[in-house]
Amino acid sequence: MRINKQTALMLALLAASAAASAQMYGVISAGTSRLSADCTGATSCDKSGNAFKFMGGYKFMPNLAWELGYFDFGKAKASDASVTAEVRTNGFGGGVAFLQDLSNDWNFVGRLGVAQIKTKITGTSGATSVSDSDNNIQPYAGLGIGYKLNKTTSIDGAWDFSRTKYDKNGVSTSGSVNAISIGLTFGF
Repeated sequence: MRINKQTALMLALLAASAAASAQMYGVISAGTSRLSADCTGATSCDKSGNAFKFMGGYKFMPNLAWELGYFDFGKAKASDASVTAEVRTNGFGGGVAFLQDLSNDWNFVGRLGVAQIKTKITGTSGATSVSDSDNNIQPYAGLGIGYKLNKTTSIDGAWDFSRTKYDKNGVSTSGSVNAISIGLTFGF
């Protein structure tokens, strides 16, 4: 097979265009989380916690990117007169992000992927404490809007959500986890 000069030039320009649109970026954010836990029978129930995430992405098209990240959805805590229980949720996952400029100053991101979510349950009664964890593959998603500080950096507000599940040792619980955060996205 023989390639003429025009075809070779077009292929070279296409490759250069793809390389120019490819960009690596990082995301770091922190905020508050909420777990949809059942606190029936508890005298005290706190379903909110602190959340944070670290992500890295690679734009393979102007509006699409592959992402890997770590999510910490914080913890929820319930107690009564004799027992305290705590549920902590975090995970590592990957997926695809849709990125869109809304104007010269504003941008939007939508994320969809899968994550290995670790649900750790700790129970304490007096001086006795028990702890166990369960790992599950769960979908995750997120929405965000950012204000561009410069060409490669934006300050973002994001909403990320997934599911948590613990089903071991005769104990079964599940629910949704959500995080509202503020952070930075920065290009390399």
